[in-house]
Amino acid sequence: MSLDEAKVAGPGAPRHSGGMRLECPACAAAYDVPDSLLAPGRAVRCVRCAQSWVPVPPRLEAPPRRLALPPLRPSGPPAAPGLAGVAVAWAASLAAVAAGGAALWHWRAEIAAAWPPAARLLALLPQG
Repeated sequence: MSLDEAKVAGPGAPRHSGGMRLECPACAAAYDVPDSLLAPGRAVRCVRCAQSWVPVPPRLEAPPRRLALPPLRPSGPPAAPGLAGVAVAWAASLAAVAAGGAALWHWRAEIAAAWPPAARLLALLPQG
């Protein structure tokens, strides 16, 4: 089969969807050849340089196989919605507030000297 019947593709020519793009191995001339003109094992000949060759159809990639994973099973009984986490959060919050109050009472004179407007607030704390 001569490639005379096929459309010669230029460098930026759009590809049509109903065939295969062939390129001459000798002169790199490109052709868009319809599927109806191609038969497996049939030689083609370049119009430009008269080189004959058998085109190899592009290898179709198989879609990647999905691995079948076993369903996930919990390793133990489901955790009961407990209040342990909430109790720890409340205890930590109260400890932080108590530590802040103790620091404020302990360093009240230094705080009043560094920031005079705080003296009115610190006067409300019990003197020790």
